[in-house]
Amino acid sequence: MSGGIGSADMDMDMDMDMDMDMSTGGVVVVGGGVKRPIGISPALGKQAGESWFRGNKWPPESVAALWQNVPPDLPPPPMGFPPGYWAAKNRAIALLGEFVQATGPGGVKWDGLRPALDPILPTTRAAILDEIKELVELIEYRPGIMAEALAQKDSILAYWQGLLMFNGKSHPKTTALIEVARCIGQFQVMHYKWIYQRMRPAQVSPALMTPIDSPGHAAFPSGHATESMLMALCLEKVMPSAASVPPPPIPSPMTVPAPWSPLQMMAQRVARNREVIGLHYPSDSEAGRMLARKTFDIITHQGQCLTIQKMIHDAHLEWQ
Repeated sequence: MSGGIGSADMDMDMDMDMDMDMSTGGVVVVGGGVKRPIGISPALGKQAGESWFRGNKWPPESVAALWQNVPPDLPPPPMGFPPGYWAAKNRAIALLGEFVQATGPGGVKWDGLRPALDPILPTTRAAILDEIKELVELIEYRPGIMAEALAQKDSILAYWQGLLMFNGKSHPKTTALIEVARCIGQFQVMHYKWIYQRMRPAQVSPALMTPIDSPGHAAFPSGHATESMLMALCLEKVMPSAASVPPPPIPSPMTVPAPWSPLQMMAQRVARNREVIGLHYPSDSEAGRMLARKTFDIITHQGQCLTIQKMIHDAHLEWQ
């Protein structure tokens, strides 16, 4: 699956579905799904007086009438669709309804976060040109991060899996939680991109000629920054301290950011790579991180988004 802002649907469907299906060795896997052609199979033996094998459709004619009987013990609504069979992307979309009804601290809702974002957006010519100047300076770093940035274009799940080893089979609830965070982050950032309509850096400076096309949506806030930081914040509630606890401060003459956890440092890196290839201003990334934190506050606010909060709890248990 293509598209998206940060990780693509391929993250979930390929990891959770295709790995399992391909291990059987006897099914056809196409795009994460399974095809099951049903033809006419010969019977095990010939009928008396017949010189041919009768063909069996499915269900076999001899038991078709019996197998079509509905068992009398069907559960009452809701009918009990297997929770684990929900496709991760579809579950995440379904939970958007829960998210948009939630309120965070102070009664703030998902579409009421402009007071936190407005101050981040540069509005003066001088401030915008300062950002362009920084992006021009970053061009020299492109060869060193190009392969990484391209890998993160459509899929960042692999980088979370690399912090502490896990995948969709070893930690299905954690992987499902990441997809929910990705989906909510994408929904949020598109809403605010539509409001701000900020031009891309390459529209301002031809010196920034990007190695890939600019995405088909506005720049502010950064989608990669929003999605990756929201994933990191959710995973901090889930993963062991090796990934979720900020490291101790190290005396250094360099100016460094707050001692973020490895998860948040990875989110920062993903966003910075987008700046290096000229797709985002630094303020886009800052706004994405702010949007992610405010969104996370809504998700985890007491009494709100109970399904998602249970997913966080269940994912945490996978790491015990």
